[in-house]
Formats: sequence, structure tokens, C-alpha cells
Amino acid sequence: MAKPVLAILTDTIRFDNHHPLKYFKKIQPVHFYRSAPYGDMSRADLKGAIRYQNFQDLEKRLVKLKPAIIQGAEPYGSKNQLRMCWLAFKLSRQLKIPLIFPMWENRPVKERFGAALGKIMTKILARYGKQARIIFSLNEGAKKNLLAAGIDPKKIKKLLYGIWGIDIDLFKPDIPPLGWGLGQYILFVGRLDEAKGIPDILAAWQKIKAEFPQVELIFIGEGELARQVKGERVKKLGALKNKELPAYFANALFTLYPSVTLKRWEEQVGMVNLQSLACGTSVITTKSGAIPEYVNDKVGILVPERDSKALAEAMRKLLKNEKLRKKLGANGRQYILKNFDAQKTVQKVEGILLGLL
Repeated sequence: MAKPVLAILTDTIRFDNHHPLKYFKKIQPVHFYRSAPYGDMSRADLKGAIRYQNFQDLEKRLVKLKPAIIQGAEPYGSKNQLRMCWLAFKLSRQLKIPLIFPMWENRPVKERFGAALGKIMTKILARYGKQARIIFSLNEGAKKNLLAAGIDPKKIKKLLYGIWGIDIDLFKPDIPPLGWGLGQYILFVGRLDEAKGIPDILAAWQKIKAEFPQVELIFIGEGELARQVKGERVKKLGALKNKELPAYFANALFTLYPSVTLKRWEEQVGMVNLQSLACGTSVITTKSGAIPEYVNDKVGILVPERDSKALAEAMRKLLKNEKLRKKLGANGRQYILKNFDAQKTVQKVEGILLGLL
């Protein structure tokens, strides 16, 4: 008997949001995407994915596929995602199949879009959500936006749908160094921009670097502030593939991820924190956006946003206390195994989706 097909509609595709689809056993996911801009997908990695040229092409492919369930995008993400919402809404009615979608956006609607456009977007979300059978909320802010649009709370389920969680066999402790010749180092992974707290990291480093001459500060990523990332014992490694990151996490003293809230954006999950914890490496992060929903003081240290002094004090604390670093790191690995194993998340989602058929 053929498995029911779940059509997943996305704009861009990444290794970490596509790779866990292998854990579906009773449902066949078919991932439609427009582009793969991150450079971390091989042909083998793209198994089960179909690239569409435009929305007319996507619609034709979906009608031919005749999926049992269609997953649309969230309307607050982008113009392209809004178009995918309309297509998923339309085909859900046309093919008489359940519509589901994830919701990430946690900024208040008026802040993100302004008062006038915010009202329009809320109405769009209300109609779209009314058609949906299940909506997966990735954080409490997204849930508030859904409830503000009048969505039935019984439809909302909080799960890491779409990013799924952590591949615990890939992100794990005790991975040998890659032979890059680094000694002790503090790690940052992410966009090199204001939202990720790059200015605060650099300011905090200036406050403590003289105390720890054996330690380096390593940045992995690219962004508009890349030219500012420089200085004594500061290294930039550029953007790396997702599969290369575990070794850097596993061998770091700890990971920094001091995100800040902007007018139109705040941290929606903070996957870098979870990846680091899965590798047994503690994190210093901020009480920003949804981060406190995913990181607690048993696995890391949370400091206020835009507070380089508090960030420096937390860095100093972990650099001086190896026992605490190891304790938080070990707790972090167990925390991920219990709460954010991607395979377990997919199994939960699969059970929920089968209940719609």
C-alpha cells in the first residue's frame, strides 16, 4: 500500500531542514523548493526534493502529485511565502486535502508591518488559519500572533516543525578536531550582523582578552559586519557547511550567541544554541526573543541584550571555571537528547498528521 504523501512547500532549502525528513516512516514527504542558496546540499542530500521554476510550475506539479496533505508557508515571512500560502490554501480546497503550516514569526504584527499593513496581514492570517487543520507554533510569540488573528487554539501545537530539532548522530560530543591548528577557543556561529550581537561580542572580548592570552575568538559565518570582526586573537572562518559545524562546536570552550531584538525581527528559536548543546558545549546567550524558551540556566548562561559588560562577566566565569563548563555541557547534551532529538520530533509530527487522514 502506497504511503500518503505530504507536500512541503518552501522558498529555500537547507541541509538541516531537509535532512531530518528521512525519519518519516509512514508518510512520504515531498519537499518542493525554489532555490538552495546555502551551498550545503549535494545531489544525494536533495533526495526527495523537487525544484520548481515558478509558482505556475509548482501548481502543476502539485496537482499532478495529488498529495494527501499540503504544508504551506507562514504568511508573515516574505512575499514569496505569502504566495505559497495562497497556493496551499487554494489547492487544499481544490484537492479537498488537509492544510497545515508552521508559524515562526514572533514580532508583534504592528511592529513588524506597521499599523495599516498589520491589520491586512492579520486578516490574511485569520482566513488562512481558518482553512488549516493544524498549525505548528515554534515559539510563544508566534502563538500570540495566531491567537490575535482569532485562530482556534485547539489547532495550535508547539513543536519544532520544519527545522525538526537536532540530528544527535551528527551533532555530538567527542569529535576529533579537523586539524586546523587551533588551541583553546570561544566560538560564534551565525550571521555577522547586529541582530546576532556581533558588536557586543567584540566589546566583551576587549574587556577580557588580556586575562586569557591562550584563548582565541573564532567566528563562523558571513554578514554585513564581517569587516568589523578583527583584532587580537580573532579569527574569521567564513561560512561553513552544516555538516562541518559539529567538530567546531565539540572542541570549543563554549559558544556565544548574544542575539538582540530589532524592530522587525527577534530570535525565533536559536538553533545554534541547540546545536552547541548537542555537542556537549555550553552556551552564553541572551534573554532575547524565544531563546529563553529553549535555553535555561542548567545548560548555559543567559544575559541581558546589548550588555557587553554582562557578556564579558559570563565569559570570564566560564573561562575560569572548567568544572562548571563541563557540567553545563554535559547537562546540555542530555537536555537535547530528551527534548530536541529531530527523529523524535518527526515521529510526533507523523502521528499528528496521520490523525488528519
